[in-house]
Parts: sequence; C-alpha cells; structure tokens
Amino acid sequence: MNNIRNIELAACDKFIKSTLDLPGSKSIANRVLPLAAFADGISIIHNVPDVGEDVQLMLQALSQLGIKIEKIRAAANGCSSYKIYGCGGKLPVAEAELFLGNSGTSIRFLSAMLALTSGSYILTGIARMKERPIKDLISALSQLGCQIDYLENNGFPPLKVGGFKDNNIDQITISGKVSSQYLTGVLMALPLLGRIVQIKIEDELISRPYVDITLQLLELFGVKAIEIEENTFQLPVNNGYRAIEYTVEPDASSASYFLAMGAINGDVTVNHLSATSLQGDRNFARVLEKMGAIVTYTDNSIIVKTKGKLQAITVDMEDMPDVAMTIAVLALFADGVTTINGIASWKVKETDRLLAIYTELTKLGAKVSYTDSSISIIPPEKINPNIGIDTYNDHRMAMCFSLLAIAGVPVVINDYECVGKTFANYFDVFRQIAY
Repeated sequence: MNNIRNIELAACDKFIKSTLDLPGSKSIANRVLPLAAFADGISIIHNVPDVGEDVQLMLQALSQLGIKIEKIRAAANGCSSYKIYGCGGKLPVAEAELFLGNSGTSIRFLSAMLALTSGSYILTGIARMKERPIKDLISALSQLGCQIDYLENNGFPPLKVGGFKDNNIDQITISGKVSSQYLTGVLMALPLLGRIVQIKIEDELISRPYVDITLQLLELFGVKAIEIEENTFQLPVNNGYRAIEYTVEPDASSASYFLAMGAINGDVTVNHLSATSLQGDRNFARVLEKMGAIVTYTDNSIIVKTKGKLQAITVDMEDMPDVAMTIAVLALFADGVTTINGIASWKVKETDRLLAIYTELTKLGAKVSYTDSSISIIPPEKINPNIGIDTYNDHRMAMCFSLLAIAGVPVVINDYECVGKTFANYFDVFRQIAY
C-alpha cells in the first residue's frame, strides 16, 4: 500500500509577521547525545527535538547499546530534556544491530565511536543510506586498528564494527572533501583511545563550521582538541568525557526557511540564535542581506525583514550546503542570474540534491544549469503554479519549496511527511504563520 501523502499550499496573501522559538539543532543534538552516553556521570541535555527522526534514531541506538536514558521534561516547541546516564566509555551491551534510517550523522558518529570498542556491532539503514559513501571514514579508522567490514558493497553501509586492536600510530590521515562528518566522527572517537594522536586532513576540508561545532562541544565535555597547524588536529591524553548539563541551540538550518519568509514578504524573528551561535548556518541571514533583505542580529535573535524584490547574487556556500538549497528556491524571486558555488556535497546527501533541485526548478519554469559543484538559476517571467514538487525522501526539498506559497505561488509538496527526518511539525508551523 502506498502511504505517501501530498500537501497543497495555497498562495499566501498576507505580510508575514512572526517571532519563533524553534526546536533544537539536529546537528548539535546528534553530537551531544553520544558524547553524553560515553561520558563518566549523568548528563542533562535540554531542548532535544522530539520531532526529528534523526535524533530519535540516535536515542534509540544508544538505548540498544545499554545506555539508560530518561525523558524528564517536555516543552511546547516539540523538544524535551533528557537525563543520560553515561557509561564511562564501557558500553553495557557488547553486540547489537542498529537501524539508523537515512541519518548520516548517526551512522558516521556511531561507526567511529563503536569501532574503538571491543564489542561487535552492525550499523545499517534504508536503501538510500546504503548508497551514501563512508569509505573515507572507514579508511581513517582502519589506520588506528579498527576492525570494520562492509556487509554489502565496498565503501558503503551496512557495516560491522568492533574488536579494536590499537596499531599505536601517532597520526592518521582522512579526506575532508566529501563530508566534514567523517572528521567529526573521528574527533568524537579518538578521546576513547586514551593516548595522544593526531588527525590530518589530506586534501581539503568542506563545511568547516560543522567541525568547529564539534571542537567546541568536545571542550564542553572536557576534551580540548588542538589545531596544531591548518587542518591537523591533536587529541590529548585524557580520562574520558565528563558529564555536563547543556541546552541545544535551535536548528539554524531549519531557521533558514522562516528567515527566508521574512526576506520574501515579511518581518520574522528567530529567538535563541545570534551572531555568536555555534552553528555556521547562523550566517545564512548574511546571504539574505546580500540579496537585499534587512537583517539584524541581536544578542539572542536574528531578524529578517523584506526590503522589496530580491536581487540575484553569486555566492559560495561550501560552508553552508544545507541552507544553500533555500537560496536556490529564493533565486526564483530574484532579479538576475543566481549562481551558487561550493555545493559538491549535495550529490551525497539524503538524495542527489543537485539533480533534484535542477529537476524541480525546471518544472517551475526556471532555466537551470549545473556542474559538479555549482548551480545557476534564471527565474521565469512567471512561475508555473500548482506544480507537484517531488521531494525524493529529502526533508529539505519539502521545506525549501514550501517557500513558493509565501511568494504567492500555489504549490503541491509530494511526500511532505519526509520532513519528519528533522522537523516533523514543520507544515503545522508553516500554516500558522502563512494563513
């Protein structure tokens, strides 16, 4: 039986005026939760999203590994506080099979951390997960002495990890040009080794702001990694992670859709994000400013207001690839040709986002061209209304194309429930704001 459902979004005919408290960041939560699980002591983590599949898969996996997790408080914004009883680096369960859906953060971070244990674990997911490369991460871990087997296709999940035997080398290398999550996984795992080790990027490092998030969170848990030279990191000898109490920031990637609403036709404030937030996607509003929106950063919020018709730009989004999709849709409403560079990682995300964005923008009447790492968009004189947008089981496709309705173009979002990956009630919030 086909359970895929579609949602029709009527043209919004009002000026958007809204102040929002958004759920916690998936990217931060899926770093903090396993760190808390491996820490010594009890951590209390606030503003953990209950409405995102990725985070729930991480919580489920940690529970399967024997980590005691208690939900202690629920909030109105779809988030909860959790008490995590850390295992001090010694997992209670030595064998498990973990289903991680299409959660890239979950499989990459857990593969690295579990590979440094003596247990035996299988990590798998949906069909798309089995198409997402992980070879660069596994190659780096193998240098350390990690025992990892590909169970189906070489270089891709599912994996069997565990049975670590230390090779006692003091430096390993890793590629950073496909995903920064590979480096993050190794950085999160290395403190479990109990000795000094360096990790060196052998080529280039994309999405550096996400690595900076990891480094700052590691320090909160008591592990200070040092960048001894550009893209070479050293992890110190330590006694493991220490338990903390921490509040997860709102998701800056999710905020991009609402800030974009302000740029199109509104005045939108997102609370608890600022110019000093951990997430690199906080700078998305700066891109909106280049397109002509009025942007204000306060100590505890980001405000975006419309200033009239948007202007096309040429921009490098290598450090913000997820929110680059939002810019691609905004290009439909901008004067001129918008070119987005630095998006090679789109091809290995939840779907091939380069092809998906090209296909759906073309259906709307835009003239689109793309290379392996860029896309150029010429908006049509009139956007085709009532088009069914295919989402390819990619949450960000659903959310960014919803912006058509804010600009007065009715649209149908196919398989809209794919937003459950990170923001299950997105369209409830959308409707409250738009209609």
